[in-house]
Amino acid sequence: MGIPIISDVLQLVDTAVDKIFPDADKKEEIKSKLKLTLLQQALEEKRLVFQDLENARELYREELREQGVSTFVKNLRALVRPVIAFSSIGFYIGAKVNGIQLTEFDYYLIGGVFAFYFGLRTFEKRMGKA
Repeated sequence: MGIPIISDVLQLVDTAVDKIFPDADKKEEIKSKLKLTLLQQALEEKRLVFQDLENARELYREELREQGVSTFVKNLRALVRPVIAFSSIGFYIGAKVNGIQLTEFDYYLIGGVFAFYFGLRTFEKRMGKA
């Protein structure tokens, strides 16, 4: 619920409570509790939105700080995933060539690396999420 429609929602609470509860004393108590809850929820939502904006600003600041990082360090950071992926491929090929028996866990591990690096990352890049 956004702040612009809060007054409409509060008015709706007044109307609904008036129609549902016949006792005048209880009506006002229930109305005040419902209105307080609605306002608290709206404030919490706005707090979360502002927190999300602040997180986005912090990420942007971090990106700006990283612009001063040397290209060697950036390239070194970029090598982590490929090294893990190609090491897994090398292990798998080495095991097959040397006749090493792989367990089910080994296949899960190697398959997970393949799926992440060659499958999921490709789809993420195509969708613009990576």
